[in-house]
Amino acid sequence: MLFNQKWFRGNKLMIGLLMLALIVTQLAITPSTTLAATNLAAGKAITASSANSGFAATNANDSNLTTYWESNNNAFPQSIRVDLGSASSINQVVLKLPATWGARTQTLSVLGSTNDTSYTTIVASAAYVFDPTSANTVTINFTATSTRYVRVNITANSGWTAGQLAEFEIYGATAPTTLPGKLEAESYTTMSGIQTETTSDTGGGQNVGFTDTGDWLDYSVNVQSAGTYTVGFRVASPNTGSQLQLRNYAGTVLTTVTVPNTVGWQTWTTVNANVTLTAGTQTLRVYVSNTGFNINWLNFSTSATPTPTPTATPTTRSAFTQIEAESFNSQVGIQTETSSEAGLNVGFVDNGDYLVFNSINFGSGAISFDARVASAATGGNIEVRLDSLTGTLAGTCAIVGTGGWQTWITKTCSMSSISGVHNLYLKFTGGAGNLFNLNWFKFAATSPTPTPTPPPAGHDVVGKVFAGYQGWFNATGDGSPNGGWIHWSKNSSAPTANSNVNFELYPDTREYTTLYSTNLANFGNGTQAKLFSSYDQSTVNKHFEWMQTYNISGAALQRFGADLSDTPNNWKTNRDSVAVKVKNAAETYNRKFYVMYDITDMNASTWVAAVKHDWTTNIVNTMHLTTSSAYAKESGEPVVCIWGIGFTDRPGTAAEATDLINWFKNQGIYVIGGVPNYWRTGTNDSKTGFIDVYKSMDMVSPWSVGRFGGLAGVDNNNTNQWQPDYTFTQQNGMAYQPVLWPGSAWSNLQNGNAPRNENPRFHGDFMWRMAYDLKSGGISTGYVAMFDEYDEGTAIAKIAENSSMIPTNQYFLTLDADGVAVSSDFYLRLTGDINRLFNNQLPLTANHPTTHQ
Repeated sequence: MLFNQKWFRGNKLMIGLLMLALIVTQLAITPSTTLAATNLAAGKAITASSANSGFAATNANDSNLTTYWESNNNAFPQSIRVDLGSASSINQVVLKLPATWGARTQTLSVLGSTNDTSYTTIVASAAYVFDPTSANTVTINFTATSTRYVRVNITANSGWTAGQLAEFEIYGATAPTTLPGKLEAESYTTMSGIQTETTSDTGGGQNVGFTDTGDWLDYSVNVQSAGTYTVGFRVASPNTGSQLQLRNYAGTVLTTVTVPNTVGWQTWTTVNANVTLTAGTQTLRVYVSNTGFNINWLNFSTSATPTPTPTATPTTRSAFTQIEAESFNSQVGIQTETSSEAGLNVGFVDNGDYLVFNSINFGSGAISFDARVASAATGGNIEVRLDSLTGTLAGTCAIVGTGGWQTWITKTCSMSSISGVHNLYLKFTGGAGNLFNLNWFKFAATSPTPTPTPPPAGHDVVGKVFAGYQGWFNATGDGSPNGGWIHWSKNSSAPTANSNVNFELYPDTREYTTLYSTNLANFGNGTQAKLFSSYDQSTVNKHFEWMQTYNISGAALQRFGADLSDTPNNWKTNRDSVAVKVKNAAETYNRKFYVMYDITDMNASTWVAAVKHDWTTNIVNTMHLTTSSAYAKESGEPVVCIWGIGFTDRPGTAAEATDLINWFKNQGIYVIGGVPNYWRTGTNDSKTGFIDVYKSMDMVSPWSVGRFGGLAGVDNNNTNQWQPDYTFTQQNGMAYQPVLWPGSAWSNLQNGNAPRNENPRFHGDFMWRMAYDLKSGGISTGYVAMFDEYDEGTAIAKIAENSSMIPTNQYFLTLDADGVAVSSDFYLRLTGDINRLFNNQLPLTANHPTTHQ
């Protein structure tokens, strides 16, 4: 990251002291230089003199700051080399280490070659400081040179006994601009003192600003023929007396222009002047002879090419279309930089910085805010304020670390309803140092019809969307009594490719603070393959933080089995520990949870007694779950779900199930039944003779996972099951909680004996079709299967997007399998939108409103 230049602009003495300090430490200081649009080294062939195992040279140009190249230890000198593919004009090398690393100094030189045999020195050996306060980034500028092979030789490293680089970037010099023609102010080759910012002038892009007396910008131009040219200077200033000069390469003043007071930094006018130029390639300099103006472009014309007259700009912008962060009208503290997602993003964001966007039209109302963000730090907050920096606070959006400054996620946050036209202030708050980057944002509109209807008072489950929560993953080293890789592998040893992998979806692990190494190969992007453990409180906290962030009402905590005996065993101890951690996380993140017994494989002769004993002894009296402020209640009654009653392959007679249901209800417990999909007809997956059992429940939740596939299958289930079910429950005074699921597959769990991508997700269309059909029929309560079911491929928690995020030596289903790239948090965002749909905060549409990225 760069220093905050705006602070430096008002502290000239401090600049001098810092410059002296930098010289003493041999940190190269050279003028800023215009770069090529892209990093020339990205994806090119790269080799090194040596590499430690797992730290290959290819890590240094994979655009991933979390991976890095490391040479053999104690073997200096070491080198790393990029083949640009052909001779290219270059003038800058940027070297990076992971942003979280401590400071270190590496002594290195830059060399170039056209044949990879004979190398010449481009930049002589010097010591360069990689400092986390500047994102562990070193920029080396030099006179443009043509070369194909670029090598960095490293002879010392104060932080380790090897050469280390996370990114080796190379940029090229800008070609001269042909005159007559337009010269964009930001296309300088070198400069002193200025900054760029987004312009509101016609045509958009950037302008040069923050000018002080003595600042300058140099431009490389190719004048086609000698003669007199009319130069149109596109300028803006709220000051009187500002002045600039245009000079030639010898320093001769070609013209002096007085910049008029335009009454605003973004209120633009064109001032013309005549200059005489010689023919050929040369350097022109814009010199600030009196401070205080912005400049957007210079247009050089003869009588045949007059300076164009700009057209008026729109007066308002819609809040509901994507607004680029760099298109601000004014700002404090930030800078822009090239984004890996094309264009520019806002970066170098510190606590207290802010952006202002004038005349944003929120129409009849907006209730949520999407922000495209990235952070190699721990993140921060975006305060959304109206009309002033201390104006109405519409909402605060918490931004988390994503693992890299260009590792992007879309964060969705609820807002108080905003309507009408406002100047929008995005204020950034957080801890010390740079917080996060912002690429774009937009708001979601409220639906004019129907009017949003809150769930009935006293209802934590009816009118809400809950997700099933397994919490069953362990890893060796997590401190769990299970002591192994439970659910990740087949035999509790570390997951190993093609023999010991038990899960279908690989989680996106970038936001977890605690991870455990597997035996799988590195990801396609070079990241080491690690996995989380549900036994860690930090993991459970992250999951419930996501539920809060993405508008998911809460979790149904799966409780597999129950025992009559209180004798401790590893499985029970692990299960109960996770339950308490779920309680803690739900309380912290203001989500609800309830216990959901899964009676699969329980002893057919003791299952009822075992559930009763477990509820009384463990749930109520030992862990005190039901007295938690986060425990879900319906009309004041604690909620329990019993999953498996009535299934043909689960234990229990109708009399036993009735006994257990009544036992709970007699204690004032609200009973949900996780019942077969065909419960009402007593066919297929349902036992016969259970209809009165089902009717005795307060709510039924039919299990539809795997019962159909494709959009036509959804519609068929809606016609034959969901809608008749709903009618039946209304007639019998029951609540109805249908199950929605994103898709499923379990080829790894089944050792390759099941199809890959068995029930495709269709990039969200499959689950949204369920929501659409249910809402069309008047149903507004839902259960999503599942939050963290990576085993059978139904998870909605963050998932690997593509092959770059999974091990290279093992098949996993990725989110782009259906041919559309979606972000790792897409299904969390989709679930949040389903919750909004069910609560009439989004209009009913056949196509989902959730953006894929």
